[in-house]
Amino acid sequence: MPNQRWINVGWSQINITPDRPIFNAGQMYQRVSQYVHDPITATALVLENGNEQAILLSADMTGIRGNIIDKLKKSLARTEGLDIYKLSFSVTHTHNSSSFGETRINQFIPEEIMPKIDVPDDIFYGDEAEDFLVEKLSEVVNKAWETRKPGGISYAQDYAAVAFNRRPVFEENGQKRSVMYGVCDDPSFKGFEGTSDHTADMLYTWDLNGDLTGVAVNIPCPSQVYELHCFTTADYWAPTRNAIREKFGNVYVLSLCGAGGDQNPLDLVRLSKNNKKTFKLWGGQTGEVLRNFDMALECEDIAQRIADCVARGYKKARNYIDNNPVFKHEIIDMELPIRKVTEEDYKEARKLIDDYTAKFSPENPMTMKDVVYLFEPQGVLKRYDMQKKTDVFRFHMHVIRLGNIAIATNPFELFTEYGMRIKARSKSEQTFVIQLSNGAGGYLPTEAAIAGGSYSSKPASTTCGPDSGDKLVEVTLDTINDMWS
Repeated sequence: MPNQRWINVGWSQINITPDRPIFNAGQMYQRVSQYVHDPITATALVLENGNEQAILLSADMTGIRGNIIDKLKKSLARTEGLDIYKLSFSVTHTHNSSSFGETRINQFIPEEIMPKIDVPDDIFYGDEAEDFLVEKLSEVVNKAWETRKPGGISYAQDYAAVAFNRRPVFEENGQKRSVMYGVCDDPSFKGFEGTSDHTADMLYTWDLNGDLTGVAVNIPCPSQVYELHCFTTADYWAPTRNAIREKFGNVYVLSLCGAGGDQNPLDLVRLSKNNKKTFKLWGGQTGEVLRNFDMALECEDIAQRIADCVARGYKKARNYIDNNPVFKHEIIDMELPIRKVTEEDYKEARKLIDDYTAKFSPENPMTMKDVVYLFEPQGVLKRYDMQKKTDVFRFHMHVIRLGNIAIATNPFELFTEYGMRIKARSKSEQTFVIQLSNGAGGYLPTEAAIAGGSYSSKPASTTCGPDSGDKLVEVTLDTINDMWS
């Protein structure tokens, strides 16, 4: 039973894998999952001391739609004592899960000329899939809440090389440009647009006997080794969780994605040498590509690096267990200015789409390559519609102090530079920056990314720009540092 002399800790995990085909989320082209490579799961960690609480929920998904969060909170509102506003829901950003709802890859292309893909009659999506997910997430949170017991926490920081910048820079005729997943084995390759963060931040939980019950692991990199393919998988987090449990027994593992909007878990310098053609196809995002490396081996290698990191941290963390840590939890209603497009941008994009789609008919439909070609101009039209209704992007940001560590969430694919700024200037001993939390804000790029171009820096894939990134950093730091005043 909960005891207010200690912090109470509750854990739960649940399988959220549908037993029918799903639309895989995460790429510009539409994919139907052909099989389950490994289960996708959701894990909940509850921390509560009678005065304060935090519920950290993570799922093997690409992103979170607002209506799912609303439905989840409505379902959990019936749970006695649980404060639904203290729930923070994030994802690992595997590109081989489901959006668990409606799936739409275009908004401005007539449906009758869209490519025809083979969709099984029993495809699992829409309201049915959404309700399924909400029921599973409610169950895992409720179980974590109901089974919480007195315990303790500790933390450690170490390093695991998982993230690699995925925006190489090339120079031709004196002009530099960035290319997402560009082939580095090219004479024009100059380096990478930004840095990478190999920090692993770990929060360990313990029972009153000093036995490990679980660990939250914050890695600044999305789980996207398998991303192009038509099956369901938790990506590198599946073998990582297994590797951690091989070392520590059947403990819970909360997988958290740090600031890694410009990162991927593959070393483009090493892999470019044997993937000159396939990487160009990969970057094109028009269909499944068989790249020339062993994806399972890459995931296993990543898993061992993270598990070794967790083991090294464990040796330090087990000596400093805090049963009654300082515990504060602030929720900030954030408004950031959106990135706008001009009237001229809108007219140019509208003309491009109209002229391009005029070439097709129901008898001569577009290919997926054609659809991807129109991704950017469609993004301009969507932004133009959005900015007629609002100038800001609104979301809830959670900032938590737990002992001498801070936890800060955001809804973006946050470029690593912003996360490192927060970590460097925070008064906390460690700062867990958790991206893709409580909403979907798209990429939040840097000034260098805007200048470099390519996907993840243009309006179609970003809601806000570098001015919003600067504001997010400062508000996060002000909130964290006030907790140490």
